[in-house]
Amino acid sequence: MTTAYRPGPRIEAVTDVDDDMFERQKRIEGWNQEKITRSKALVVGAGALGNEIIKNLVLLGIGTVYLVDFDHVVSSNLSRCIFFRQTDSRKKNMKAAVVSRRAGQLSHSTKVVPLCKDLEKIDKRIYKRINIAFGGVDNLAARIQLTIDCYYNGVPLVDGGMEGLQGQVQVVIPPDTPCLCCSLTEKDWEIMWSRLSCTGPMEERKMPAIATTTSIISAIQVQEALKIIMGIESYRRDKKWNEFFGEPLFNKRLFYSGASNALRAYSISKNSKCYVCGSLENQNPKKERKRAD
Repeated sequence: MTTAYRPGPRIEAVTDVDDDMFERQKRIEGWNQEKITRSKALVVGAGALGNEIIKNLVLLGIGTVYLVDFDHVVSSNLSRCIFFRQTDSRKKNMKAAVVSRRAGQLSHSTKVVPLCKDLEKIDKRIYKRINIAFGGVDNLAARIQLTIDCYYNGVPLVDGGMEGLQGQVQVVIPPDTPCLCCSLTEKDWEIMWSRLSCTGPMEERKMPAIATTTSIISAIQVQEALKIIMGIESYRRDKKWNEFFGEPLFNKRLFYSGASNALRAYSISKNSKCYVCGSLENQNPKKERKRAD
């Protein structure tokens, strides 16, 4: 008695797991590459932190990044900015344009859109397109502008700052956490307004900086962003964050010290008199509508 031959499933192709750029991160429990691919981010600042943030986002496979910076490359950027070259400095190439072009050489999965202009001059409708924003600026005025725009549009913001061997990261989830302005003193506001006075902007103090601090702070920023991307839907629905990725720096500010190798997270609270989030909570609906008009 002979057995009839039954052909097995047709093999269309043989693939190697190493052919997928994102294969290793997909092995992480709870990873959702589709969420990453669908995500759109705004990165403000194409300097030291901005270079590293963009690098990490591209390697993760985020879909679209809008990169804002009105400045050009100078030689002092080269020790901390992976995308810049000496020729960029000599030609005074725009930072955002250079990062966009070189990021495309890392991966075609991410579209980096350069916006070579001041943050105040970008189309505010961009906040309706993005899922998350990153602050990588070295001046107070831009940081305040970013936190105002993000808070009023309900966009989560991951801000980073550094000085020498130290750095800090704060996450802002509107309207539930303090904004960046909650901790500002009257003196801080006076300094900022003096820089923007009619006599002309004062030059910002140049911060001491080193590549290692830049790498650490930017990595923490992107890690916090992953927690938000993977868990924000659950949080907004059930007030619970993704169990595997964990809760972001919620109502906390993280400080890093390279000298002592210490990472410390301190609790922060809302300032009821804050010009940004405090005014949102205290103003009545009629005032809000009038202001919006």
